[in-house]
Amino acid sequence: MLAARPGPGRTFPFLVLFFSVFGLYLLAVRLALASTGPDGISANGPGRPRDTAGLLILGAALLFRLTFLAAPPLLSSDLDRYLWDGRVTLAGGNPYLATPASRSFRVPGEADPARLEHAEVPTIYPPAAQALFAAGAALRLGVYGIKILLVAADLLAIVALRALLRARGQAPSRALIYAWNPLTVTETAWSGHVEAAAILLALLAAGAIIQKREGRATVALTAGGLIKVFPLLLFVPCLRSIRVRFLLLVPALVAAACYPFRAAGWRLFAGLREYADRWLGNESLFAIVRAAIVWIEPTPWLKAAIAWVRRTVPHTGGIDVLYGYVYPIDLAKGVSALLLVGFGTALWWRRVEPLRGCYLLTCAVLLLSPTAHPWYFLWLAPWLCLFPSRAFILLTGLVSLAYVNLGASGREAEPYSWIRLVEYAPFYALLCADWLHSGAKSVRERKCPSSIGQDSKSA
Repeated sequence: MLAARPGPGRTFPFLVLFFSVFGLYLLAVRLALASTGPDGISANGPGRPRDTAGLLILGAALLFRLTFLAAPPLLSSDLDRYLWDGRVTLAGGNPYLATPASRSFRVPGEADPARLEHAEVPTIYPPAAQALFAAGAALRLGVYGIKILLVAADLLAIVALRALLRARGQAPSRALIYAWNPLTVTETAWSGHVEAAAILLALLAAGAIIQKREGRATVALTAGGLIKVFPLLLFVPCLRSIRVRFLLLVPALVAAACYPFRAAGWRLFAGLREYADRWLGNESLFAIVRAAIVWIEPTPWLKAAIAWVRRTVPHTGGIDVLYGYVYPIDLAKGVSALLLVGFGTALWWRRVEPLRGCYLLTCAVLLLSPTAHPWYFLWLAPWLCLFPSRAFILLTGLVSLAYVNLGASGREAEPYSWIRLVEYAPFYALLCADWLHSGAKSVRERKCPSSIGQDSKSA
């Protein structure tokens, strides 16, 4: 894959090699899952799961990552922004106030930072991520200093995942699903995405929940959310496992992390606001929601409704701001957000086991998100070790097809806008097939419980 040197307009050789490796990975996953029962318990029986392949899994995972560690990132320029943010922080600046486009901070002899993607946007990364970027920049190895820290976090995540599997009585060999996944290797060790550090903290929080260490789980999830916002959403399925007094730690920790950057005031969230308003790419169910809204065409009557309220209700001039949010893209975001709120509420109401809830909520967020870059699916990989799904494991490979449009400046500039159909159609087909098979199996079990019991005894 390194030899393919992907770039705008030349990603096909890379993708051919990626999917060749991904095919071998699927074979390894099948072998790993074949040695355990449906719940991950060793096929040899209950008790402490056997783990004869632990060193092989860890050793190969380390080798895979070292292969890409020294390679310059070619699939994403995020690492360049991480480095710029880190250098600004080290120099005593504030990355929430300065932007690369302002040229307020530049290292002699290096490329003009104004040429970075979204150079006019303040950083979108939370305070703990800024500390990580500064630590990597302090190593004075360029982007490789940050990559070293992220690869170390990724390897620790594998260790934490194996411990989590043991604590649940599942075979630690299932960590292979994360450790050997080509998406995990390339997006962390090659492209250097910060998700690896946040995933480590989310897994530590999951382990603390199993151990009923509520304070530790709260601190770990909050710290993960201060690297990448997503872990904060995982509090929803964990609400029944964490008492209110521990949840009070969340605003305190967030305030403490934001304090060094307090000069930015509300501009701490300016970059995130830009991201929410402008970013759109590789979406899945969100595209269907948006297409349905375009077909319904609610914008004219929503505008008419706002105008009617303005005419009939005094002192309602403030609602004029709503005119900017009655178009399909914003309505689709609102509908998707409401669907996620409803889904999260259902997880809480039905008392879904916390870690399964984290897995299900992660799936829902990724599928309903207006932006679903390939590296976002790193969040899915660790949960698949606990709750394997053929469809979602396949999806962690298929999402790399998004790189066919690498370098496109927008939806209109994408040379292969149809690629999302190729990317998501096999996933949804397999997901539906597995759902139908599971439903048919449940019906058979309800109809013939005695024969199933006799079969299990004879086995």
